[in-house]
Amino acid sequence: MRSLLPHATFWRSDRSRLPAPSDVVPFAGRIGANQEFSLDKGNCTQIELLQSFPDAAPCIPLRDSLSPRHFLQVELWKAAVIEAIGSCLLVYLTCFVAVGLGQLVHTFESGAFIPSLLGGLTALLALPLFIFATGPISGAHLNPTITIATFFARLSTLPRCILYVSFQTFGGAIAGLLLRSSFDSRSFIVPGCSIDPTHTPLHSAFTIEFTTDFALIFLSFGVGLDPRQRSVFGPALGPILVGFVLGICTFFTGFSRPGYTGFSGNPARCFGAMVGSRFSSYHWIHWVGPLTASVAHGVLYYLVPPYSTKTVESGET
Repeated sequence: MRSLLPHATFWRSDRSRLPAPSDVVPFAGRIGANQEFSLDKGNCTQIELLQSFPDAAPCIPLRDSLSPRHFLQVELWKAAVIEAIGSCLLVYLTCFVAVGLGQLVHTFESGAFIPSLLGGLTALLALPLFIFATGPISGAHLNPTITIATFFARLSTLPRCILYVSFQTFGGAIAGLLLRSSFDSRSFIVPGCSIDPTHTPLHSAFTIEFTTDFALIFLSFGVGLDPRQRSVFGPALGPILVGFVLGICTFFTGFSRPGYTGFSGNPARCFGAMVGSRFSSYHWIHWVGPLTASVAHGVLYYLVPPYSTKTVESGET
C-alpha cells in the first residue's frame, strides 16, 4: 500500500486557518436568544448599526418602524428566505403527521384525546429544533402570529414583518403542494386547520382561536423574548420552552369541542394545508384570530413593558 501511495498525506485541522463564524445581526424580536443579540440604545457606539437595523433594539420609534427604506437591507431578505424554508419544512412535517393522527381518532375509545396528546408532543419536539436551526439568521419566528406580535410589541419593523409574513406564507403554500403530491390527493384533513360548522359555530371557533393565540403569544414572549429571563434560565432554554407552549396549546384545544380539531396557532400552516387540499370559508379565522390577539398583546406590552426606558434617557442625556 505504501508503494502505491508514497507521497500520500492527510488533511490536519489547523485552527488558525478555520473560517470564523458569521456575525449575528442583532434583532430584538429574536426568539430565545434576544437577550444576547439585541442592542442598548444608550450606547453611543452602536448608533450606526441602529440606523441600519432599528429593530436591533426594543421600543422602536414609529418613524423608524414604518420606514420603507429597510426593504433595501439585503440581510432582511436573506432572513426572510430562511423563514420561508423553515416554515415550509415545519408545515410539511407537522401537517403530514397531523393527517395520520387525525385518522386515529376513531381507533381509541377516548376519541381525539390520544391523537391530540401525540400532536402536542410532536410540536414540542419539532419546534425547538427548527428554532435552533433558523434562529441565528432570522430569529426563528416561523409563524406569522409571532412576527405580527413582535411588530405590535415594537420589537420588529414593518418591512421585516411584511417580508417575514409573506415568505412564511409562501413557504406554507409550497408545503401544501408537497403534501398534495405526497398523498396524491386533495382529500385530506389537517387537524388544527379543520372546523365542522355544523358542530362548532364560527363565533365559538373564533373565540377559541383568539384566546389560545393570545395565550401562545403571552407565554412565548414570557419565556422566549423577555430580557429579564436571562438570569432565570438563559437564552438557550427559551426555544425549548416555546415548544412546550405550542405543545400545550395544541393538546388543550384538540379534543374538548366536537367538530373542532384544535387551534391553528400558525396561519401559514393552515394556508398551506388548504393550498394542498381545498380552501374553506372559515379560513379567515386562522388569520383574524392571531391578528387580533397580536394587537391585544401589543397593548399589554405597551402598558406593562419588560424594558426600562431609564437607561435610554440617561444615555441620550
